[in-house]
Amino acid sequence: MLTKSVPSPQPDAVIAGTVENAGINLLVIGAYGHSRIRSFVIGSTTTEMIRSCKVPVMLFR
Repeated sequence: MLTKSVPSPQPDAVIAGTVENAGINLLVIGAYGHSRIRSFVIGSTTTEMIRSCKVPVMLFR
């Protein structure tokens, strides 16, 4: 299990790279339940991970 804080302007790229380099088969990521408008305007790491991750993604809310 990897638990790490990612201080980066592009955390999705860091997380995807870590998943790929570590050979992880399933990514479990938290979903805070922000409104769709807020996610659309600000962006969402969770949404980007679902779109771009090459392994299955499980959301934990």
